[in-house]
Amino acid sequence: MSDREKKLLVVVGLLVFGIINIGAFQILYSPRKNTAKKELKGYNEDLATAQLMTAMQEERRAEIEWLQRNEQKQIKSPQKALADLEALANREAKRRGLTVKRVKPMTGIEGGNLNFFRARVEIEVSGREQVLFQWIDRLNSPSDLRTATSLRINPKKDDDTQVDCAVVLEQWFIPEGRDETGSTT
Repeated sequence: MSDREKKLLVVVGLLVFGIINIGAFQILYSPRKNTAKKELKGYNEDLATAQLMTAMQEERRAEIEWLQRNEQKQIKSPQKALADLEALANREAKRRGLTVKRVKPMTGIEGGNLNFFRARVEIEVSGREQVLFQWIDRLNSPSDLRTATSLRINPKKDDDTQVDCAVVLEQWFIPEGRDETGSTT
């Protein structure tokens, strides 16, 4: 073999080696690199979402801890919750010397997607203003998940020392048939 043929053979060998490498790069390496880039982008998006959720959870940490401390562990039926709420309002009113004029059960708030249901009752009482405020203060109990959501006070026309009051009292409770672990949000 002549010197020119050897050089031609080396050049052809280098060209074949280069073409094989370019083909291997296009067929094997490039698709895997693109797939890895897409996965990395997806992981970075997941990381950003997780960091955002962690930040949101940290903002709500105090609320979550309060709910865990004060969450009502007793599971009730809507009827039992309403009866207990009415009984409490009547008992506390009578204990303080208020006159109960009317107790009206209201439609509670229930739903399959809610973690807590609400029992609601409207109660009308009359008595002295200071005693009335003590009664309302006793009924408002965040640790028992109970609050007066509406309050209407009117002075009595025939007696200046007495007031009439209508209160909508609501009690949040865990419905029957739902486990306690699924009730926290």
